[in-house]
Amino acid sequence: MTKVVFIAKTDLNTDGRILNQIKIIEQSLPEIMIDFILLPDKPLKINTGKYVKVHSINTLIRHNKYLRFLTTMEFIFKSLVLMLRLKPQVVHAQDSAVAIPVLIYRLIKSKSFKLIYDDHEMPSENASFNNRIFHSFENILMKKSDYVIFANKERMDILKERKNLKNKCIYFLNLPYFENETKALSCLDEKTKIKLSELDGLIHRGYKFIIHQGSLHIERGREKLARFSRIVAPNFKILLLGGDKKDFDKFIDEYDLETKDFYFIGSVNYLILPVFWERGIASIVMYLPTYINNKLCAPNRLYISLQKNLPIIVNKDNPVLSNFIKEYHCGVYIEDITKENFNDKIDIQIDSVFLNSLKTNQIESFIDVYQTLKNVIN
Repeated sequence: MTKVVFIAKTDLNTDGRILNQIKIIEQSLPEIMIDFILLPDKPLKINTGKYVKVHSINTLIRHNKYLRFLTTMEFIFKSLVLMLRLKPQVVHAQDSAVAIPVLIYRLIKSKSFKLIYDDHEMPSENASFNNRIFHSFENILMKKSDYVIFANKERMDILKERKNLKNKCIYFLNLPYFENETKALSCLDEKTKIKLSELDGLIHRGYKFIIHQGSLHIERGREKLARFSRIVAPNFKILLLGGDKKDFDKFIDEYDLETKDFYFIGSVNYLILPVFWERGIASIVMYLPTYINNKLCAPNRLYISLQKNLPIIVNKDNPVLSNFIKEYHCGVYIEDITKENFNDKIDIQIDSVFLNSLKTNQIESFIDVYQTLKNVIN
């Protein structure tokens, strides 16, 4: 058996990227056992499988911004002790929040283990002082890793050049690799079932839904979304997944919008997102290019839309999203949609055959990292 430690600060219940990676390893390399050191953003409710043992670190203080330093120090100490006890052959560090304990472990154990650093997102230009400290440690850790895995090719190319990385680098797209409809349906709570029933009732009456998943922040194209809601055809509604009711109400008031043009759902379990996509006829994915992390973002809802054959409405000034729909002929620009051409722009057929090929290539690339390290270790 190859002993691997995953370490992350996250809500593992909904972290699709990490759950996908675990599933890929489980199916392709069952001889690998994973100890998962987790600083949970929310209590773990899902079953991570027989090949994964989760070590949740419970700190004395959590979610208090004034005492965050104490939480960080406790996490560093406890996770470092765990790694020293577990003696992993491979450490897979997920994102900058775990950079410090992993870097200390690297300095203690040197090259006695293999290190993968998984870079989920690029540092924001307007990051807080604390985050800038974490990113400085992240830069060091990135250079001391055997492999660096990036969120997409665009980020990989830019950061390899900016940081002068000489180690091996790949990217791992957050595709919907394992759609399990039975599992998704088993995750539905009564409240969600009622919402889905209401949606089905409206669909039966002739309404069509355009899905927007995520927060209603400025960087997510809030103003463009407001303009778009004013030109939707009478039998269309914008289905809002994610965010909270308070933000939705503020959004409606700020732009003097009609509530009837929206259908607000709120927070949704990652595993059941495809169930909602099945009830849509198009999806909206927008990130303003204000900050580089948004500029180079290609989120999982982009790929869920493709899997469900839904055309994607994106903002023209985001280079990644714009180039994506241009290359794969799978969507339209929100700026080009008017009240007069609305139905013609929305009613397009897309061919998502390429998605299966993309999935296969990504799985092979990811597994190759582990297979290569496993061969070196053994």
